[in-house]
Parts: sequence; structure tokens; C-alpha cells
Amino acid sequence: MTAWLRRRPLLAFSILAFGISWGGILIIAAAIGFDIAAPTPLATGLFFVAMLLGPSVGGVTLTALIDGRAGLGDLWVRLGRWKVGAPWYAVAVLTAPVLLLATLLLLSAIMAPTFAPKFQWALLAVGLIAGGFEEIGWTGFAAPRLLARRGPATAGLQLGLIWALWHALVVFLFTFGEMGGAWIVSFIIVYLATLTPYRIVMTWVYANTQSVFLAMLMHASYTGWLLALFPATSSVQSLIWQAAFAASLWLAAAIAIRGTAHGDHRRPSSTAERKQKETIR
Repeated sequence: MTAWLRRRPLLAFSILAFGISWGGILIIAAAIGFDIAAPTPLATGLFFVAMLLGPSVGGVTLTALIDGRAGLGDLWVRLGRWKVGAPWYAVAVLTAPVLLLATLLLLSAIMAPTFAPKFQWALLAVGLIAGGFEEIGWTGFAAPRLLARRGPATAGLQLGLIWALWHALVVFLFTFGEMGGAWIVSFIIVYLATLTPYRIVMTWVYANTQSVFLAMLMHASYTGWLLALFPATSSVQSLIWQAAFAASLWLAAAIAIRGTAHGDHRRPSSTAERKQKETIR
């Protein structure tokens, strides 16, 4: 089993991340009779917890099984690596809010005032919780193993697609009743088209810093600011501004990819990366 896990670490992680999160979501949904239209605060909280447990539990479990104590120690070191330089903090913390604010302010000026951002500061805390748990798996476990074989652009693209698809079940449950088959359009624009380029940038940042802590901040910044600034737009307007936001994220990803082409992403390998390279050889 351990040998198989070492040969297929990303597949094993995906199975655990999807299985734990989706399994928990389906159990909670069944318990409330699949009445998703207006879930209770308790059910909403349980949905959130189920999502967080998939990548975090999956990442820690597989790290222990594949790399043992050395792997867990290495993960702990990368979780606490915060001395990475101010420019990387700027990229991690400011990419999402700057692009989001620019998108919303531009659309509110040229299209309609309803695109103006709302400032709901309390919702920033949700982003901190999500980033703190999820990145143990996405960046702590999956990213270094992808980077052992691929550059940041390709690794980020692959992980971004998995990350986006991981949201599909909960998006389906919460939007299908209102949107019907059109839910897939919303999913593609709101999740697939935005999370994929953002993960490319996140992977580029991680490849340069080897800091899971910074990835947590970057994830928290995205989720928190998205919730805090979400404008009071109609369904169609919401798709418009999120499509524009996605375009800005792809531009940021293209800039990051251009940087990797000059070889500036090379950093010392983590324990996971070194073992993955040894397995490949």
C-alpha cells in the first residue's frame, strides 16, 4: 500500500480529499432531507467543516503514511516558514483584493453602480479559516509532489483544476434548485475560470518560497476578500464581474508563468519533493 501511495500520491490525495469532503456533504444533506434552499446555521457550518476536513486530513494522513515522522516534521517546518521577504507577502496578500477592487470599481464606473464593492469586514475571518486548513493538503502535500516533476505553471494548472472540481458538489447542491442545468455555467465562471489561474500564482509563490504559511495567507486573502467585497448584483451581473475578475487572474498567472520561464522559481527541495524525485528515478 505504501509503495502504491508513493507512486500515485496525487491520485491518493484526490481520493481522500474528495471522499472525505463529498462524503461528509452528502451525509449532512441527507440528514436535512436535501433541503438545501435554506439550510440552518448548523447545517451551513457542518458543510463548511466537511469541506475543510477533506484536504487537511487527507494531506496529513498521506504525509504520515508516505514520509513518516520526517515528512511530518518537514511539513511543520514549511507551515512555520514566514521569513520569505516582503515582496512575496505583497503578492500573497494583495493579488486578490487589488484585482477584485479594480474589477468592481471599473465596472461600477462604466456599467452600473450595483457593481460597487461592499465592505463586510467580518467575513474576512472565513477566509482565514479556509486557508488555514485547506492549504495543509493543497500546498503542504500536493504542490511539492507536482513540482518534483513539473514547473510551477503546469503544476499549478493541474492542481488548480483539481481544486476547482473539488467544489463542484457543493456548488451543484446549492445552485441546481434555482438555476437548473445552467448551474454548470456558473461553476465554470465562478470556480473553474478563477481558481485555476489563482492556483497557478499560488504554486509559483510556493515554488519560490517553500512556505505553506504564505499559501495559507494567499488562500485566506482570496476567500476572505471575495466574501467581504461581494457586490449586491443580479445573477447575470454577478457572472459578468466574476468573468472579468477571472480574466484579471489569468493575466496575473501569465505574468507569473513568464517569470518561471527565466528559471527564477528554483528553490531547495522539500522532503516530499526529494523523495518523489527518488521514486521517479
